[in-house]
Amino acid sequence: MNITVVNVTEIPQKGTFNLDPGMEMYGIILLLVFYAILCLGILSLNYLILRAFMRTRALLPRQRIFLSFLASIEFSVGLVSMPAFMYNMLYWPSYMYFIYEAFDCASGFATGLILVILSIKVLRATFRAPTRYAGHPRRRNLYFVVVGSIVTAASVSALNMTCLMNYLSFSFFFFSAGGLLSVFVLAIGVTCTVTTVTIVIGKESDNEQDEDRKFRKLVLMSCAVYIFTWALPYTLFIFNSFCGFCLPLPPTFFYIVRLFLYLRSFLIPITYFRGNPLFYKVVRKILTRDCLGKHFRY
Repeated sequence: MNITVVNVTEIPQKGTFNLDPGMEMYGIILLLVFYAILCLGILSLNYLILRAFMRTRALLPRQRIFLSFLASIEFSVGLVSMPAFMYNMLYWPSYMYFIYEAFDCASGFATGLILVILSIKVLRATFRAPTRYAGHPRRRNLYFVVVGSIVTAASVSALNMTCLMNYLSFSFFFFSAGGLLSVFVLAIGVTCTVTTVTIVIGKESDNEQDEDRKFRKLVLMSCAVYIFTWALPYTLFIFNSFCGFCLPLPPTFFYIVRLFLYLRSFLIPITYFRGNPLFYKVVRKILTRDCLGKHFRY
């Protein structure tokens, strides 16, 4: 009797998105060290930003709600998303994959929507003189924007989870998220470009306050960080998943490049210090007097 032996090669399922890191244990541990250092930096910087807003009411009073919300988003990335990502990389495969994918998606789109709104505010302030009630915006409107951004980000993240769990085709998420992300990038790019050109040629409003100039610098730097460290890399990630991992790149590459997504949460708080020197003074006061018990002088 003739017996035919057939070699069966295991082929990954089409709907499986949680790829094997494909690294030796020493490589995984080395990469985890870099991610752990970045995670501690994200938590420390954003905690100091939130602490500074709670202690000093004179710190950008008209934008403190939006900036505090952004700092809360970035703090949650270091608190939830990055530990889940590192756990999945160390103990692959793990259900932690869905946790960090959901948080990364929600935090990125919530941050993008807030930055679009802030960039539009900066563009209007560049051309128009401050109105009578510009220094006292209605809190109801600010909270409405924050809640709207949370609902939008949660909806996009829920669609992402539905597609990753194979209840829907990933093409639904790719075209929906890609279209929304394109709108964000286009709005940020146009408003920031027009604002920058206006400043260069000296056509900004003569009645613009010093606080508005500092805030404008902060927003422009934050928008640049968002586009280059989150929008572009995230588009690469979802396109690779959409086309069935058609890019000729190993899974290890995507585990390393994901570092850029988390750099956003580290670099945006740094723009606060660069855009407004008062942040540096307040944080220095927190570190010297509250943490070390030393007397602080401005």
